[in-house]
Amino acid sequence: MTERPAPRRPARAGRPASLTARTAAAARAALGVAAATLLAGCTVIPVPASSGTATGASSSSGTSVTTATSTTQAGSSQPGQPSSAAPSPTAAEPSSTAEPLAAASAAATLTEFLDFPDLTPLLVPSPDPEVLEPVLDEALTVQDGSVSAAVRDGLTGELLYDQGADTAVVPASAVKILTAVAALEVLGPEHRYTTAAVGMPAGPEGTAVVLEAGGDVMLGTGANADEANGRAGLGTLALRTAEALQAQGTTGTVSVQLDDSGYEGPSASPDWSSDIVSSGNASAVQPMATYGGRAVPSRDTDRLHDPALYAAEVFRDQLAAHAQTLGLDITLAAETSRVPAETAAAEPTSTESASAEPISPGLTSPAPASPGIELASVQSAPLAEQMAYMLQTSDNQVAEATGRNLALAAGAPGSFAGAAQTIKETLADLEVDTTGMALVDASGLSGKNLVSAAQLTAAMQVATTAPDLEAAVTGLPVAGEQGTLEQRMVGTDAAGNVQAKTGTLSSVASLTGTVQTEDGRTLLFSFVANNQPGVLTNARFAVDRGAVALAGCGCR
Repeated sequence: MTERPAPRRPARAGRPASLTARTAAAARAALGVAAATLLAGCTVIPVPASSGTATGASSSSGTSVTTATSTTQAGSSQPGQPSSAAPSPTAAEPSSTAEPLAAASAAATLTEFLDFPDLTPLLVPSPDPEVLEPVLDEALTVQDGSVSAAVRDGLTGELLYDQGADTAVVPASAVKILTAVAALEVLGPEHRYTTAAVGMPAGPEGTAVVLEAGGDVMLGTGANADEANGRAGLGTLALRTAEALQAQGTTGTVSVQLDDSGYEGPSASPDWSSDIVSSGNASAVQPMATYGGRAVPSRDTDRLHDPALYAAEVFRDQLAAHAQTLGLDITLAAETSRVPAETAAAEPTSTESASAEPISPGLTSPAPASPGIELASVQSAPLAEQMAYMLQTSDNQVAEATGRNLALAAGAPGSFAGAAQTIKETLADLEVDTTGMALVDASGLSGKNLVSAAQLTAAMQVATTAPDLEAAVTGLPVAGEQGTLEQRMVGTDAAGNVQAKTGTLSSVASLTGTVQTEDGRTLLFSFVANNQPGVLTNARFAVDRGAVALAGCGCR
């Protein structure tokens, strides 16, 4: 048994820390107008206050303004991207002193309005679409199949390059970006999943401790860890539970039961190819698992057939060990069983716990027949950290569990269909045009997912304008350095610059993310190659060439 978190979407407009999609759109429009004014008389580069002092006028929010008689430098402020200092161009002499003053005022006002200068795109030249087009046309050429592509200006949202950008194509794991955006919007970046142990009243067969799944599929098998993967440790939960049983004076037989009744529907999608589970790309989607469905943190190991039951067995073994260490007069039952859905454990009658950690909402399950008392609990890493892990490693298990968790939070069924529908509805609420979009899972494993390159870049545009959603972009792998891009684009202009989500399915290769141009302008891109025959080496080279071309091109 676990609890349902209150959805955050209805309250979004009142949260001062974020911009709504409508406000963000208005801000981009205003910035576009202001940029034209600014470039007529001066060059304005918003710089975080921590980046150092530049010459020229400066606002209290860290914006530096360079007039025709002064210059400044600005570096990249996006996580995972190297700083690239470049002198700002000297503008033509303004026609009157009023123009640069008005421009400076506009820049300061806009930067203060945006209120997150660390993500504010640099006001430097945007690529010329006519110059950019032949560069990308050549880079994205593939011998067979096709590449759909979209490139947006990170500041204005303007579509700078369109090669079938509105055509719905199979995006593969780029779907995880959409899942991350929706989850961060519905649940919030600080949301944590709670895994709890609930003690049931003693009966003829002794005391039952029910392990309640709370949606965390990144549990650890030992003590609480510093890493996101394993942050909530079953060993820690078992120790706290043993201490609570000792405090209650529990004796006799203690059995461990598992309540993982929060999800519904099939645990493996009928829309996945038959080898998805057998190949280890995913296992049964359940609201509890260790290390993304594995017995150990290493991603080189096979996934478990029944991740939730394995987690319960680990908890039972740890509980037995801690009970012995504490000298408890109890005997752990040999078998770990599931609580039948119709008699799932009751919500705790008390919010008090042996754990000092606060209890946060989780999922939900059917109302039970008898009450229980919470003994202990552990909490996951914040959702923003889990989403960064999911994007860095392209973890399908985490993606699918996240999809169901956000669906339950929004009042939808915790199923493949419920997750897909909630993700799509959340994107629409954020004013991403979902026309023609079709989702059947939250990981991108199905070839029936259809999303356009324009929609993928639009979702990223929303994420870059709202601090609550930024982990969907800042958590992306870094070319030549981190995650699934560690071995790609090494030694190119893209290395240390491009942050992007990879995608791979049979006949599909995609790359979706952010890049800074040679001039320091932030661009959002999505390159999706479909209908690729045989091995995908050529298609991967093509999408990588596109990213490298953007990184090395001022294209003015």
